[in-house]
Amino acid sequence: MIASIAPARAERADSSQPLAFDAGRMVLDGKRKVRVLSGGVEISRGTLLLKAAQVELKETPQGGQFAIATATDGQFVTFRQKREGVDETVEGQSRRIEYDSVSETVRFIGQAQVRVLRAGAPADQVSGQTIVYDHGRDVFEVQGGTSASAQPAAPGAASGRVRGVLTPRPTGAASRPAGADAAAEGAR
Repeated sequence: MIASIAPARAERADSSQPLAFDAGRMVLDGKRKVRVLSGGVEISRGTLLLKAAQVELKETPQGGQFAIATATDGQFVTFRQKREGVDETVEGQSRRIEYDSVSETVRFIGQAQVRVLRAGAPADQVSGQTIVYDHGRDVFEVQGGTSASAQPAAPGAASGRVRGVLTPRPTGAASRPAGADAAAEGAR
């Protein structure tokens, strides 16, 4: 299943921001260009925030970062990022998250749930075994998994199924991107 939950991109300014991290411990392998962060890890880049028990952070040949974030038993890795031009935030959780700064993708793996908040209030939500959020194309791809998968389906989802709730968008000025009213006034 491929779904575009809402027509907006991640904040453009995020891609030009440095990636910052906070962790209890870091091990650096200079030859492989890999940093292993552990102990309540928080990674931020502009409006993006990723929290995990452990993160393996690699430098890509293109100069970007690729992160593999994992949770401890019974816990989840969390992700949050504001969307460009609208008062919306994408937040999600899963057992493992893979973040690629070059391709602008986030892969939620294992009991994955992604929500879109509008003006801070829950709006759209989808759950499945794997969710891929492609910022650049503004596409969410959700896979339900199989009944033989190693981990159970996401909470609230029947085994192997994708589940979701789509909330109607408000009509009028409240649904327009930030600055749309000013642009409309200037055109008159």
